[in-house]
Amino acid sequence: MTLQREASLGTKIAKAAGIVLLMNLLSRVLGFVRDAVIAREFGASGATDAYLVAYTLPYALQAVLGMAFISVIVPIITAYLIKEDRSEAWRATSILFNWTVVILMGITILGIILAPWLIKLLAPGFSQETFDLTVSLTRIIFPSIIFMGAGMLITGVLNASGVFGIPAFAPALANIIVIVSVLIFAGQYRVHGLAVGTLAAFIGFLIIQLPYLKKLGFEWKWDWDKAHPAVKKAGATIFPITLAIAINQIYLAVNRIFASGLEPGSITALDFAYRLMALPLGIFVAAIATAIFPAFSQYAANNDKEGLAKSLVTGMALVSLVAIPSAAGLMVIREPLIQIVFERGAFDAYATERTAIALWYFSLGLWAVGANTVVTRAYYALNMVKVPLILGLFCAMLNVLFSIALLPAFGHGGLALANSLSAVINIILLLVVFRNYLPSMDFAQLIIPLAKATAAAAVMAVILTAAMPYTREALNITGFFGLVIQLAIMVGMGCIIYTVMLFVFKTKELDLIRRMLKRA
Repeated sequence: MTLQREASLGTKIAKAAGIVLLMNLLSRVLGFVRDAVIAREFGASGATDAYLVAYTLPYALQAVLGMAFISVIVPIITAYLIKEDRSEAWRATSILFNWTVVILMGITILGIILAPWLIKLLAPGFSQETFDLTVSLTRIIFPSIIFMGAGMLITGVLNASGVFGIPAFAPALANIIVIVSVLIFAGQYRVHGLAVGTLAAFIGFLIIQLPYLKKLGFEWKWDWDKAHPAVKKAGATIFPITLAIAINQIYLAVNRIFASGLEPGSITALDFAYRLMALPLGIFVAAIATAIFPAFSQYAANNDKEGLAKSLVTGMALVSLVAIPSAAGLMVIREPLIQIVFERGAFDAYATERTAIALWYFSLGLWAVGANTVVTRAYYALNMVKVPLILGLFCAMLNVLFSIALLPAFGHGGLALANSLSAVINIILLLVVFRNYLPSMDFAQLIIPLAKATAAAAVMAVILTAAMPYTREALNITGFFGLVIQLAIMVGMGCIIYTVMLFVFKTKELDLIRRMLKRA
């Protein structure tokens, strides 16, 4: 690959990632607004408990199945587009769309019928009144998985075609619809209005993407060819990919199982810490993974191993440059951040301290989790779907062993540390196996950006740690807004210091970050 071609690849990925990054940020902000609006209208009550439980299953299916659909569809459609066989690409899209809708309709009918039994499993302690309300809300919300699945499939097709903006904006639109439904209908219809708004949000998520699919030349067909190669490939890969993506839920379940025997509040500390750790993953790393996946699929379709290796190096460099400073920053500012986000009411200073411990240990694995997201996409592009699953299950077992070993000495923090250690081992194994398949992949090109990012982030962390007490004293930090000001100053200082150090280390990939942020 020539230097010009490599630079062009980096620019293309950076621009696409910038668009997705902007939309991810918008969606996250609107998500906080949505939660605030719901909290203001309903507070913490039996009605909100019922809604959250009713939303649990559709949300879990969205988190796992939705990402699995994208992981399956992008390589399939890309293979046709590379051959410039758009008619067959659209036919494959129609067939997969038809079967997806029908299968999810079947799951929806079962969910509606079995709602009482599902709620008994999820919330056995509900009173009869709350139980009845939850069943009612579940039956309203459950059809949303049809529109979620179809929408995520269309997202994959658009991404494969180089369209990123609208698919990335669709979740933001869904949040807007929920907010509007609460503001308009909650007064009269209460939590049922919220449930209907949630269903409408998923419908909107699908509908907003359809015109852009039409612009690409897609025409829907009544086609149910089960023997089509796209159907066979999707059928062969969807199950192992779904299981591999669901492994993260195993980690969280293990945390809760072990933490349930610890001091009360341990589960909450772990869950809240994980949410904060996942923020840079959901915003920055998700943008990189979304943007680079079609490139992986194109190289795989052309059997261009060198190009795939180069694109993986580019993606890993971007992940290193954003994930390493994010982890270091979270370690330094963890306490004021937790105080701002969570410390109010019954969530006191002691809860902040315990959550901060978990966040520190979770942050150790932030880079590994982000890198895993990108490398796994490369495996899926190559149709090597079983490798991430097997290695993921192996590391999930390691996580259990690490949890047992670390729990006595580190308490709930040991559970977070076990997650991080397992994630690091997982990414090492994924890269080693990948290196055997792609001998042209240069490990040095993976390590150099990682080493430079780590060194720059270490300098940033040392300076911020030393400066934090002085900023608090100089600004006479008191109260909530004082903490917000301090946090803003620390984040600003951190960005400046980290960027300067990258220049000092002559990090060539820094230009990719600049282009990504400029595009955003």
